[in-house]
Amino acid sequence: MTTDLRFRHVVIDSDPPGSHHDITLLHDLTGNGLRDVIIGGKEGPPNLFWYENPGREGAWPRHDIADTPDLEAGGVVVDVNGDGRPDLVAGQQGRDGNLLWWFECPEDPREPWTRRVVCDRYAKYHDQAVGDVDGDGDPELVFLSQFSGALAWSDLPDDPTVEPWPRECLHVIATDMQNVEGLVIVDLDGDGRNEIIAGTHIITPEGPASETWRRRTYAEGYEMTRVAAADLDADGSLEIVLCEGESDEGRLAICHAPEFEPQVLRAGLFHPHSLAVADLDGDGLPDIFTAEMSLGRNPHEPEMLSLRNLGHGGFEERVISRGIGTHEAKVADMTGDGRPDIVGKPYRPERHIDLWINET
Repeated sequence: MTTDLRFRHVVIDSDPPGSHHDITLLHDLTGNGLRDVIIGGKEGPPNLFWYENPGREGAWPRHDIADTPDLEAGGVVVDVNGDGRPDLVAGQQGRDGNLLWWFECPEDPREPWTRRVVCDRYAKYHDQAVGDVDGDGDPELVFLSQFSGALAWSDLPDDPTVEPWPRECLHVIATDMQNVEGLVIVDLDGDGRNEIIAGTHIITPEGPASETWRRRTYAEGYEMTRVAAADLDADGSLEIVLCEGESDEGRLAICHAPEFEPQVLRAGLFHPHSLAVADLDGDGLPDIFTAEMSLGRNPHEPEMLSLRNLGHGGFEERVISRGIGTHEAKVADMTGDGRPDIVGKPYRPERHIDLWINET
């Protein structure tokens, strides 16, 4: 039996500060068990702020984090200094945007956060991720620099207030990965060691200290991708999901191990710069989520889609929403009812922050 998807659209903020909103992160900042919404943009002030989750109904109070011009898409929440509070890492856009920052969460996250420099060596920090990449059991910060072509990772230093972080913490994997998007840290082959998926590159550690890496390129011809990884067909191995988030005719595809050749599920998507895997309909199978942008020039009404997992490799396209352009939307339970909801916002020219509550 097919379950109809039902999502109710709620506007968190109809007139947010700033513009060109890039960053969307969902994390419980207050410790009440509900995820809050972090938004960052290229222009302000302020251009980095968060909304306090009121539960299922009610207003979403906005709290400013910092005025930090020229933020780029990506960002990651991580406890940088080990105080048990969720800090934030995000970087600058553009060829002159050479700063990657971390923002220290105060005891009361409603107060202003302290900004410090992590790295100043590269330009345009699009995408960051956190995970154990050197096998020491501790998390490391991995980041991409689109204009410098750098893929690098950094240990979290003993004293992260040093600006920038000490050079001995920084480990460069590659410097020829210009305009790569999408970053996932995951044990892709099940050997107990994490790989890094950076766009259409699979980076495998070699040696105990992860100082040398083997790179494998898959999905030739796919560009500027968002990336996810999950076992979609219950065969015990992970598939890579990718979509061309910066294309007028973007493709959404699944790549199966071991060859990871792309199987196209949907083509002709307009800038689908949102990608997630989650059980949206509650049937126990992971579905694929994506959403189109508007940019003021989408030739059709932008759509928010679920590729419903039918099991055994089959998918059925379902429309969640139509007519609202969405950029870098994220999927998580926002109401505490166990069902995955959706938070997103347009990039331009519209300005609003949106929540789709899952009532399936």
